[in-house]
Amino acid sequence: MTEHKWPSFETWDIADLPEYEQLYQQRWETYDREMKALIAKGGVHQDEDGWWVDDASGELIGPDPEIERPLTDEEWAQMRPLEEVNPELAAALRSGVGSAKTQPVEPLSTVKLLLDPATIARFEAKGPEWRRRMEEIIKKAET
Repeated sequence: MTEHKWPSFETWDIADLPEYEQLYQQRWETYDREMKALIAKGGVHQDEDGWWVDDASGELIGPDPEIERPLTDEEWAQMRPLEEVNPELAAALRSGVGSAKTQPVEPLSTVKLLLDPATIARFEAKGPEWRRRMEEIIKKAET
């Protein structure tokens, strides 16, 4: 597999800096420019989660720049508390309805499964629920 240098958008290292907003904006503009150039070249497609994927290798490239775009002052001004826009959901979240603590859980089985590291990396790159998503794909495959 060919090594690629995909654009990256990381902000973990600037979170506590006083100039966070300015640095975030600069990094996003660079990411946006690089991703748009990559997309314009072709050979990539967007998956259902908004991530760009290399057509040839299936390798995850990164999220769509619009997902990571900093909000404008107008967008921030339009924000409303959850209690105001969806009081039922806010109440359910406060009460814990639907949480894992209130739902009966079937015991899980531990299995040792050897997988290609690139496969695991693709799942992990989509977020902390990667094991659940992998299980869903396996369940679909068995039907």
